[in-house]
Amino acid sequence: MGFSSSRFYARPIAALVTAMGRETLQRTATLAEQQLALDVIYGDTDSIMINTRSTDLAHVKDLGNQVKREVNKLYKLLELELDGVFKSMLLLKKKKYAALVVKEKADGTVTYEKELKGLDLVRRDWCVLSKETGQYVVNQILSGESRDTVVDNIHNHMSELASKMRAGELDLAQYVITKGLNKHPNDYPDAKGQPHLQVALAMIKEGKAVTVGNHIPYVICQQQQPKKEGEAGSKTSSASNVVV
Repeated sequence: MGFSSSRFYARPIAALVTAMGRETLQRTATLAEQQLALDVIYGDTDSIMINTRSTDLAHVKDLGNQVKREVNKLYKLLELELDGVFKSMLLLKKKKYAALVVKEKADGTVTYEKELKGLDLVRRDWCVLSKETGQYVVNQILSGESRDTVVDNIHNHMSELASKMRAGELDLAQYVITKGLNKHPNDYPDAKGQPHLQVALAMIKEGKAVTVGNHIPYVICQQQQPKKEGEAGSKTSSASNVVV
């Protein structure tokens, strides 16, 4: 309704829908904090997250259901549900977090499932090494170990990784970045600052078929000597052209 070219365009109604959503979310958060004395740590679109400060799953679920009951009393056509329970959570900013979701089986046993939302390590245009390192760091933070232990583990892992990188012990495949083409390489106005596009254009010059939708693999290489004074000592190359 908020799209001006929509068949059912009605800006006031669209504004009312979003306004009511914000009001409902704020009212729910206020109820949880003031009436139930709970700590609301995050709210977004249609949900709130509460830090129960409890490790007793039954108690946590009871608190969630208590919020659900109180909020549902306020509305006739809207119903709140308990969506899930997190064992631990890394909240970076809006729509960016990692958490361990508690999964309770029929026999009463509990398992944990990692959930990632909006974090860079789930993006396709990062190399394998970056993704694996990010996963390790997140796993450590969510592990439940003491802060000192987590910091030591991450520091040691990064130091070992840096040593292997400097010694050239990692496979080239660990450094390959892949990014897709949204249009034909020749249709981009400027290749500057777009490594995958630079590689795609070089591939075309070599007689290779490259078109829209292709995912271009490349690596960032360090030149031995910059060509000119002040020129960056790095270049982009197709992964298949790099020799280690």
